[in-house]
Amino acid sequence: MAVVGLANLAVKVADLDAACAFYLRAGADVRDRMGWNNGERADVLLGPVMITLFTQALYEDRVELPAEGFLHPALFTDYLDAELDGHEVIWGPDVVEGAFGKRRIAFVTAPGGIRLEFMEQLAPPPEPASTSELREGTGGS
Repeated sequence: MAVVGLANLAVKVADLDAACAFYLRAGADVRDRMGWNNGERADVLLGPVMITLFTQALYEDRVELPAEGFLHPALFTDYLDAELDGHEVIWGPDVVEGAFGKRRIAFVTAPGGIRLEFMEQLAPPPEPASTSELREGTGGS
C-alpha cells in the first residue's frame, strides 16, 4: 500500500449537537460543521487526532451500519486508482469538496466490519478569511 498519511477517524453519531458538546468539554477544538450528504458533519481536533463526526456515512445505502460507532480511517494516498486495485469498492471513486479542499475518494471493505477510505488531495483547503474580513462580512462565503 502507498498510504502517505492519516486524515481522520470517522465516527457516526446520532446527535451531532451532543457529540460536539462532549468533545468541547473534553478540551477539543470543534470546527467545520456543515451539511453533508443528507446529514451533517463536524471535525474534532483532539490533541494530535482528527475525528470527523457524521450523522450519515456516504456509503450508508451500500452496507449495513449501526446507528452509532466507528466507521473508518481516512487514509491519504498519492494514487487512488492503484490503491483500489484488488479491493472491493463499496462507494466511489468520486470527488468531494469542503473545508478540507477538493479530494477524490473511495471506500473499500476491510476486516472487522469497517471500511477504509482512500483519498487523493486534488486541491488544498480554501484560504481562511482573516479576522477583519469576517468582522466586515466580506469573507467566508
